[in-house]
Amino acid sequence: MKRNAFLVILSAAALGLTACGKKGTVIQSKGSDTMIQLATAWGEAYKKVKPDVQINATGGGSGTGIAALQNGTTDICASSRKIKKEEAEKIKAATGKEVVEHVVCFDALAVYVHPTCKIDQVSIEELTEVWAEGGGLETWEQLGGEGGKISLVGRQNNSGTYDYFREHICGKKDGKQREFRQGISELVGSSEVIKTVANTPTAMAYSGKGYKNDSVKWLKVSNKKGEPGVEPSEETARNKTYPISRELYIYTVGEPEGDIKAFLDWVKGPEGQAIVRKEKFVPVK
Repeated sequence: MKRNAFLVILSAAALGLTACGKKGTVIQSKGSDTMIQLATAWGEAYKKVKPDVQINATGGGSGTGIAALQNGTTDICASSRKIKKEEAEKIKAATGKEVVEHVVCFDALAVYVHPTCKIDQVSIEELTEVWAEGGGLETWEQLGGEGGKISLVGRQNNSGTYDYFREHICGKKDGKQREFRQGISELVGSSEVIKTVANTPTAMAYSGKGYKNDSVKWLKVSNKKGEPGVEPSEETARNKTYPISRELYIYTVGEPEGDIKAFLDWVKGPEGQAIVRKEKFVPVK
């Protein structure tokens, strides 16, 4: 009886292994909240191409995804900002491998306002004075509009979008990075930013252009006050005539291999890039 029971257990284990094998590969993707809708769409579409490969896409912010690469809890990191030198060094120290950067699409960071906003464009110079600590612009009247004090809405500091906007809009003073002014409402994800702007007539916010809907409007942006403003679009993001354009990335530890390489090749290929456009981001080609 004991021998038979042992054989039954072995058979069950073998069946379990077979079942596990049928489940195939699971690729963990973590990082940018700006890219989460895109990463999810890639995963859903790739399931139809490779049914035995599952993409588990979660957000949390670019910084969170980069940290997950370091501690080995994700296979790929989606990031809306370039990895920092010190982050890459920590990953190499932890894993023994270099971080590899993959540019997967482009984006334009839009400046969102409520549909009732009386102005239609703003300059980088003005945005710096609105958002940066010590800036001199605090009311809509100072920008030629109306509504009193500007209610600033942004992202949390683990967001790549937060870092990108801070670096490119707040800029530097006396060689040091200027910080955001106090009193900004910092929200977890881009969808929350858009919802808040839609419900706040005095709001100004920043987020990827792919989150635009009929509940908000965006402002044209110029480099200098008095110059014609440029609207965020596929063309202006790719040729960088829109002043707040950026690349979006996937990072891996070492050169990708096997199923991960196949997935990234697909993302960069025609099918993956068609989804980029569908999700209102800008294809690489």
